[in-house]
This record gives sequence, structure tokens and C-alpha cells, in this order.
Amino acid sequence: MHNGRDIMRRSTKTSHNTRQEETRTRALRALTLMRREKLSRAEACRLEHIKPATFLRYVGRAVRRDKPGGRYRATAADRFRRDLQIPTALGPARVPIYGSKAASELSKYSNAINRYLRTGDTSRLQLFEGKTMRVGRERIELITDPATLSSLAQAGVLRVDQLYASFAGKK
Repeated sequence: MHNGRDIMRRSTKTSHNTRQEETRTRALRALTLMRREKLSRAEACRLEHIKPATFLRYVGRAVRRDKPGGRYRATAADRFRRDLQIPTALGPARVPIYGSKAASELSKYSNAINRYLRTGDTSRLQLFEGKTMRVGRERIELITDPATLSSLAQAGVLRVDQLYASFAGKK
């Protein structure tokens, strides 16, 4: 027999995990802003709506102080896991990507797809022809065929508006 407290505890735990994942994603995005835009920790955290202390709890290994009590600087790269989306013939798939360099490469691919869908320009897609992305022990070939990408977009299964899977509704 279940009482009301058991039910509340279970539902709270699920939403707590979701909230943690969203917070972790915001911390990773703030770290990206520090690298790309050369922002301070405070500025990046403000833009991603995360407290600086929470940011450090999630990605503290990827920042260093230039001197005691000085400004935090992002390291050149990290090995954190990110659950990102990758377009496949069946629609977007959530894949674990390890490291900021691999995530950056997937971001460039996603931007190339977006550019093609907006303008018809395939020049950036050509950079990814024949390339694969390793996911665990599998290799997924990156889709660069314009006809396939157009068909997926028209069918509504190609979602490249959000790179992070947790913010794209994929749990």
C-alpha cells in the first residue's frame, strides 16, 4: 500500500534529476561562453542563469584562477560528458559526447545543416562528407546529402535548433 508521502517522494526525485541535468547543461553552456566570448565567470553565469558557486560545483575542473583570489579562466578544453543531439536517418538521436572539442565539432556540423536549410548553401556540409562520429563503440556517419536533410526537415524529424539533448526535450 502506498501512502501520499511515497508518491510525492518518487515524483520529486524525478523532477530533481531533471533539474540537476538542466543545471549541469547551463553550467556547460556558461563554460562555453567563457571560452568563446572571453567572458568572466560572473558574466557567463549571469547569461545562463546559474549561480557562480553552482557553476563551480559542476564544471570547476575546467576553470583555473590566474592568481590567488584572481579571475577565473576557462581551460582550453575539457573531458566532460555532454548529451547532445545528432541527426540520423530516423531523426535526432541523443548521444553522449566526451570533451569540448568533440562537442565543438558536432556544433559546427549542426551549424552547417542549419545554414543549408536556411540558404541552400552546401559548402559547409561538404566539410563533413564521409566523416563519422564515434558514439561508444559505434560509429555514426554524418548525414551530408542535401536531399536526405531536406526530406528529414520537411517530415519534421530533423531538430537542429538545440544541440543539447536535455533542452531539446530528449530525456
